[in-house]
Amino acid sequence: MSAQARVQQPPWQPPSNTDGKSIHIYNSLTRSKTPFAPLDPQGRKVTWYVCGPTVYDDAHVGHARNYVSTDIIRRIMRDYFKFDVNFVMNVTDVDDKIIIRARQHHLFDEFIDPKRRRDTKTIQDTSSAAFATYLAKNLKSIPNDVSPEELSRHIEKQYEDVLNGNALSRGKISKDDEDRTKMRIKTALAAADGVRLLKVDPTAMEEGAYVEKIKDVLMPYLDSLYGSTFDASDHTIFTTWAKKYEDRFMEDMKALNVLEPDVVTRVTEYVEKITAFIAQIEQRGFAYKTSDNSVYFDIKAFEEGNNSYARLEPWSRNNMDLQADGEGALTKKTSDKRSDADFALWKSSKEGEPSWQSPWGLGRPGWHIECSAMASHELGDRMDIHSGGIDLAFPHHDNELAQSEAYWCDKHHGGQHQWVNYFMHMGHLDVQGAKMSKSLKNFVTIRHELSREGGLSPRSMRILFMLGGWKERFEVTEGLKKEASAWEDKVNNFFIKVLGTDETRAVNGHSDMSEAPIQTYLAEAKEKFHNALTDSFNTSLAIQAISELITKYNSLEAGTIRFEHTKEVALWVTRMVNMFGLNGTATIDSEIIGWSGIDIPAYAMPYLTLISNIRDRLRKQAQQKGAIQVEDVTDIRQKLRDSPLPDTTETAPYQKVLDSALGSVTELTASEQSTASIMEVADRIRDEDLWNLGVYLEDRADSPTARIRPVTKELREAKEAQQAKKAKKSIADRSKNLAAAPTAKDDKRMISPQELFKNEEYSAWNEDGIPTKDKDGNELTNSKTKKLKKQWEHQKRLHDQWQSQQQT
Repeated sequence: MSAQARVQQPPWQPPSNTDGKSIHIYNSLTRSKTPFAPLDPQGRKVTWYVCGPTVYDDAHVGHARNYVSTDIIRRIMRDYFKFDVNFVMNVTDVDDKIIIRARQHHLFDEFIDPKRRRDTKTIQDTSSAAFATYLAKNLKSIPNDVSPEELSRHIEKQYEDVLNGNALSRGKISKDDEDRTKMRIKTALAAADGVRLLKVDPTAMEEGAYVEKIKDVLMPYLDSLYGSTFDASDHTIFTTWAKKYEDRFMEDMKALNVLEPDVVTRVTEYVEKITAFIAQIEQRGFAYKTSDNSVYFDIKAFEEGNNSYARLEPWSRNNMDLQADGEGALTKKTSDKRSDADFALWKSSKEGEPSWQSPWGLGRPGWHIECSAMASHELGDRMDIHSGGIDLAFPHHDNELAQSEAYWCDKHHGGQHQWVNYFMHMGHLDVQGAKMSKSLKNFVTIRHELSREGGLSPRSMRILFMLGGWKERFEVTEGLKKEASAWEDKVNNFFIKVLGTDETRAVNGHSDMSEAPIQTYLAEAKEKFHNALTDSFNTSLAIQAISELITKYNSLEAGTIRFEHTKEVALWVTRMVNMFGLNGTATIDSEIIGWSGIDIPAYAMPYLTLISNIRDRLRKQAQQKGAIQVEDVTDIRQKLRDSPLPDTTETAPYQKVLDSALGSVTELTASEQSTASIMEVADRIRDEDLWNLGVYLEDRADSPTARIRPVTKELREAKEAQQAKKAKKSIADRSKNLAAAPTAKDDKRMISPQELFKNEEYSAWNEDGIPTKDKDGNELTNSKTKKLKKQWEHQKRLHDQWQSQQQT
């Protein structure tokens, strides 16, 4: 029987006005889907508090999963269900992590500052001591006195199982523990390289390589030496650090199209209100001061007052690792605590830490109390929704609930106080089975992911998270990426098709289109979509409803759907993707069909229409085995003289393609034309000239004119796959030719080193012909690359000798 089955959560009191027929939300307070009803008597206003970032470093994609998923639900509540949402988010701008990070970087920057340069021996001794200290603390199976030169051998011996993917301890499986150990091994090996480098070459201190290798062991070591002597009376170092990463976090959220909070609260701006909040808890008898002037929450007294502690995860209340993590790395160990589980509301001042005045002396707020005080100040004694990452459930959110209920409850009227009605926790994002985490150093920052070649776009990331659901733990696999990409391409193509239908209709003016079942399909999609969102915001099913509607629309024969019905379908799809935040700032009531990324610049359309018309003529003549006439060219040139196209810097590339197309057609009229020569010009216009401008002419079976559309990711991938297939065939043909060549002794010497590895074992090569990727597209290992390079150099010597002999 699991711990969860043995330990029951305390009862949850549903709001009095739930009817059980509307939205159901998976509520962490019950571990089940519960009917949603806001506290507002009118049923429209919703109060929502979300735990925001602790701003000590850049946010990573795991954080993006949390905040983007929250944003999607917020948009659904606001734009689809039409609630008036008051959304409050905190920023933790003073915390153990911020203090440590800001202080460590400051001390490290001083240590490597050329103006404060220590003598070489001091630098070497300090680096060696940092290395030894790191090993003693983090890799305890390694002897304390091991030399940097011997470290690798000892690691292979002591941590062989972990390096081979096995559990750290026999009979115990914890992926995070194994990944953390691997991360520490990597850090230690890098530091060993740094220490060795400094011994061999003392000038390495001037180079970035040494600094990067030794940084992660030197920073905590310097902090252990000088952290307590650090002058923290001036908070600037800490506030500047926090402000830098708060600004970067907000930039990341903007890039991800996450709505701004209605209210942002910061700990440093609420210290006075936090101390008052703590004082009220102490006055009620649920907190006590220790001899070092810290204040702790009294769990026993709270429960004896007929209150419930650990509402969210009662089975975790005795987990000492989680408790310690919640208290922070700088918390003093004190024997004055009445229980090991009691947690800090106010931390007394220590040297090297920022502090504020309070009734108990200098100190700073504990981590958990800040949210209780700030959320209570903004939203009062009750709120509808509280949310955050699942890793915060215990102890952070459980402690939040206890503090807030202790503050708001009235012991004289004896009852428990339910501060939050619905608690929503966003699931983890995994990397190879382990939670993406800064502590594991297995993270990719949001800004790196958005900027790197082949990285996720804000839209594709949002679609991925919608497919994965908001509360489930999931991993971004290649399969899931392909599924998200396929859905995005499907919607792209739908919008392009619809907009093309609009243009065709404007030209052809069809009026005899018959009725089609598209309206039935739309009604079914709307119902499925609505049911998905009322079922705890099931976005995976919701976007599946959109996909199925598009499939049904595409299955209908062209020309059988009235345009007003097409427009109705397209507008609904547009408004739903807008509502999900997939189209920038576009709103749910937009009248503009489509989303960003499928637009052709308006200034380019006159040129593209004319170029497309030229290609349509070429294609028609080729299909009819006809010939292009001089009149075809003179007719177009006359139109250009009568109605000149706009001539600007922006239109210059399109003018160049138009001139080239007209020139090619003129050459055709003066030559002996064939179907092949005509199609060669038509294909070049489509596949090269316009493609390079991000425009594609899509031929249609039901129309003599091509559809003008942007080059999408799907089109690029299809073209790359086609080119790879051709290249593979070319390599295979070349290999056959080589195999068929004479088999004299020096045949191998005849092969150029650039051609040596051009075979099906590899899929990419550098400019010298040395492979960079295997046949499946995976990067080659360093050892494999070195081996191939040696073979290449050997072949080059042989080939050079052979060429010399041929010349003589």
